[in-house]
Order: sequence, then C-alpha cells, then structure tokens
Amino acid sequence: MIPNRVRTTVLLVVAVALSVAALAQPARAATRTESARLLHTRLMAAGRSLNWSGYIKAGKALTSSSASWHVPAVKTSTPGYSSTWVGIDGATSKDGYLIQTGTESDVVGGKAQYRAWWEVITPSNAAPETLYSNFTIHPGDSMHATVSKLASGKWSMTLRDYTTGRTATHTAAFAGTGASAEWIQEDTDVNGYVSTAPNWGTVTISGITVNGANPALTASQAVEIVDAKNTREDSVSAPGASHDGFSVTWLAAGTRTYVG
Repeated sequence: MIPNRVRTTVLLVVAVALSVAALAQPARAATRTESARLLHTRLMAAGRSLNWSGYIKAGKALTSSSASWHVPAVKTSTPGYSSTWVGIDGATSKDGYLIQTGTESDVVGGKAQYRAWWEVITPSNAAPETLYSNFTIHPGDSMHATVSKLASGKWSMTLRDYTTGRTATHTAAFAGTGASAEWIQEDTDVNGYVSTAPNWGTVTISGITVNGANPALTASQAVEIVDAKNTREDSVSAPGASHDGFSVTWLAAGTRTYVG
C-alpha cells in the first residue's frame, strides 16, 4: 500500500500512488518505479494522494504505531476496495520498506466483504497482503491495531477485535529505518488500478500512539485522496482535542485510475 508518487503537469498536488499490497483475491499490483520513490517524500508535503487519506508523522527510529477504529460498513451501491490500517515507514521511506496491519472493507460484485490482514514490504519483496488465519471480522467491530519492534529485533503486527474477543498476531523480520508512522484510510490499488472508493461513510481513528506516546498530531500532517480528475474523494478532519485521533469522511467514488 505504499504510495509512490509522481507529480503530473495538470494536477500539481496529485501523486500517482502505487499500492503494492493485496489480499489473496484479487491480486494487487507489485510494481514501483525508482523515480516515483525519489519523488514520494517531496510530494507528500502537498497533502494529496490518489489512495491514502489520514495522518502521517515523520520521525527517527520509530518502533511502534497503534490505533483503534470500528470496521467501516460499506454501502453496496458503490463498488471498490478500501482498507483501514496502521503502519511504519511507508510514507517517508525512500528504499521501499513498509510494515502494516489493518482491516479491509470492499464492495465486489454488489456484495460487501470484510477481512483482516498484515503485510511487510521490502525492496526485494512486494508480496500480497496476507489474511490472518481463522480471524473473521464484521462491520462495526471495534478494532485495535499495533505494529511494534520486539526486543529480538523482529517486528510484531497485532490486530485485536474487542467485539468478538479475538486477537491475531504475526511476527516477521523488518529492516525499515522507522522514519514515519501512518494511520490511514485507503482507496486501494487493485491489479494496477486505484479502484473507485466504496462509500465507507465516516471512519474515526482514535487512541493513536507512536513509540507508546501521544503523537501530538497537527493538521499539517494530514493527507486526503484526490483522483486523477481532481475529484476530492474524502475529507480528513483536524486532530481531536487530545491530538491523538481524527475522522475520514467519504465524499465521492472518484475515477478508477491506472497506476502501473
């Protein structure tokens, strides 16, 4: 899901975003261009993306990211793929690293689908997302996600469903530098296309931490989705009073956009 951005001559604040992650069905694109990676950090400052909305905090040696949300129920009248997740390193990494976990709310063939997943992306491995085994989620479930570095040097991705009482964890090696933490509502790239955005209503992401502390979010750290035709797909709120949460409200489906 890392958005590698390419500035266009017409839409100066829109970056082409390649999400290199996938659920088992369907497969998502796993191609990124070096030029896109080199432009990515600079273009992030524009506060626009073809597929990411939420908040991104840059830092050094960030070793954990967490947040809570309710699985958004998507309306079946608008097809598309979306995900809600927390991650480390996807926004400012110039070398192609990202570790993340979250939930998926999709509308495929007129039917809503809900799934839970984890993913580790490295420069040599842009493998699809992996579903947690025997971990069923439902719209409205109260979720908490954490990505954290362990004393062993490996990383843990944990997803808790407080509604059902279930917890899923995956541990993996990860060599990212911890240069950013992300809390994102995504209009997902599928098979090389950023999909139209399914109507997820309003998603509230709360109780955010980075390195175990309040991230002290500021409005300048927000990013919103604007498609290749400059359609604003959602609205990201200012941080709440405690600066550890925000909401993303769906505005429009946008246009399915080829990104490679």
